[in-house]
Amino acid sequence: MVAVLDRVQSNRSPQPAHDGNPRLDYRPDIDGLRAVAILSVVAFHLSPDVLRGGFLGVDVFFVISGFLISTIIFKGLANDGFSFTDFYAHRIRRIFPGLVLVIAFCLFVGWHALLPTEFVLLGKHVIASTLFTENFRLWREAGYFDISTSLKPLMHLWSLAIEEQFYLVFPLILWVGWRLRLNLFAIVATIFAASFAFYLHDVDHQPIAAFFSPKSRFWELMVGAILAYAALHYPDRLQAVRNIGRRHRGDAGTGTAPGETAASLLGLALLAVVIGGLNLGRPFANLMGEGFAVLGSALLIFAGPTALVNRLLLSNGIAVFVGLISYPLYLWHWPLLSFLTIIDGTYPPLYQRAIAVAASFVLATLTYRFVELRIRRGKVHHRQSTIGLAAGMLSMLVLGIFSRYIAPRYDREVQQIMQAWDFAGYPFADSDYVDDNYQLPAVGFNRNNKIVFVGDSHTMQYRQTVEAAFQRQNPKAEFPQVIFWESTNSGVIEPDEPPFKTILSDNAVEAVVFSEFWALQRTSPKINYSSRCCGDGLMRTMGSNIPPPLSQDRIDQINENFKNAVGALKRTGKEVYVILDNPFGEELAPRSLLDRGFFHKIRIKSVTLSKAEAIERTEPARSAVAKIATEMGAHIIDPMEFLCEQNTCRALTADGLPRYRDYDHLSQYTLTHEVHYLDFLLRQPVPE
Repeated sequence: MVAVLDRVQSNRSPQPAHDGNPRLDYRPDIDGLRAVAILSVVAFHLSPDVLRGGFLGVDVFFVISGFLISTIIFKGLANDGFSFTDFYAHRIRRIFPGLVLVIAFCLFVGWHALLPTEFVLLGKHVIASTLFTENFRLWREAGYFDISTSLKPLMHLWSLAIEEQFYLVFPLILWVGWRLRLNLFAIVATIFAASFAFYLHDVDHQPIAAFFSPKSRFWELMVGAILAYAALHYPDRLQAVRNIGRRHRGDAGTGTAPGETAASLLGLALLAVVIGGLNLGRPFANLMGEGFAVLGSALLIFAGPTALVNRLLLSNGIAVFVGLISYPLYLWHWPLLSFLTIIDGTYPPLYQRAIAVAASFVLATLTYRFVELRIRRGKVHHRQSTIGLAAGMLSMLVLGIFSRYIAPRYDREVQQIMQAWDFAGYPFADSDYVDDNYQLPAVGFNRNNKIVFVGDSHTMQYRQTVEAAFQRQNPKAEFPQVIFWESTNSGVIEPDEPPFKTILSDNAVEAVVFSEFWALQRTSPKINYSSRCCGDGLMRTMGSNIPPPLSQDRIDQINENFKNAVGALKRTGKEVYVILDNPFGEELAPRSLLDRGFFHKIRIKSVTLSKAEAIERTEPARSAVAKIATEMGAHIIDPMEFLCEQNTCRALTADGLPRYRDYDHLSQYTLTHEVHYLDFLLRQPVPE
């Protein structure tokens, strides 16, 4: 490690001496500030609970970029030697090497690990990343804190896009102002004021826009630009402020002035407060977070390399080293974490995420040492390397554009599972309609023979079974009218309220079928909510929609209410059927049936669920509901007896089709071809 540090720091000059634009005086403390920024971001992505405000490290980067780039532009204009060609060529040699490498890596891994539809989406993000419009892409799709961003390997390039948009327009604005002999400070101040006004408006009214829009972000870069202008045109005044507190003016060149110390300590304190998340949950938390992050960064840059914090902490060799590799580290860490999440299908355990972060440090060091430095300081002429890097970025753009045509191809068995991967919902048949009397979905038109299904989504899934049976029925006039009432929970049915009151009084209703996710409605702890659909969580799992656990008293009350509902139906002479829980679990979901990897194509993996475990997973709700049905004279239908073969509940049919739509719902194929436990209800009159 010492050898690497020495080698890297010996090559840390930020700009080749023979570039046309002025060369910056190297400040190791700014690299140390970069280290603070990148470590904050990486820690936040590793585990948001570690540094709850770690994402504000990006704001620190913005201030640093604004200061360094503006310094180059101001010096170049002041010396009448600013070159757009040299400026953008240097940007290409600085930004493109690691970026092309990481995008190529994402396409390579994505071709192996992603579904074809996911690979096409990755291609769209590759296009946005190569055109430096990823912030606009994410702005349209979702927000930075939307959980689905964990599945977007190039999500983090939104900040690079904003910086590149700044690099594109800011030099031109200053150059035009300089040619027109306008006050450059007034231009910078105007941009700052306008951008900050946009930010103040958007942070409350359009928080996603405030995060991704360049007009709401440029004020942070302008703070760095203001510092750069002041450092160039008013160095004596800045030094006078730093020297506040010195006893003797003759000591100005020695030691650390109290002004420097105060500025550096205050800057560090502000960063510590907001990066640590101490502002969260308080009024104006967003404004305080980004405001303090920007102000803290500005104070540390202003304090100078001899200030206490800058000299002892930021100029430390390890901090400087991390700062030097901060850009490739930023590029590498997120794709590794994102693909790890995609491959696992859930949030990886902390130790796996830590390994990914450690790997990103290694890759960042190698990228900096053997790619970036060799290109920037190698023997190849800068013009040739610039053209080569531009060609490399263009090739990534072309691959993104044609991602639809180069997406991986898979055999029939894998494709069948992939088609069930993101099942949006069951299709509606032409036979569906809304019954006028009940105002509920119905199938069939037999007014003298009605069956009512009552429950949650596990009731509604059987519409597919009923519709398939209706289409097969000949003549259809003999088919019973089947009405579906999605009441969410039979335990909250009120006998005196419609539509249950209507069901009780309707003599044509000969049977009522209760079917719901009984274990879920009683908030069983055996349900893996992190794998179950449908919510705002990873891969549209339950996420924050996880229901709070019910007390035993509340569960007893639900069971008693269900018992009363069954009793009320039985007293009116109606037959009652209770469908117990079908097998459920992550082992059965299509998402669990495909094995993803960084370096191998998606393949089917063998996953089984024993019948005994499937039954045990439904307890104690299964036994409680079955007991009520038996006591009240209702008929019990147990899907386990039909969907499990001997001792195993299989996830795939003999033809390789998924039997389940997701964690707990049956697939369209199963409902229309394998669910035969409702045949006796739909093919013949209900038994008396």
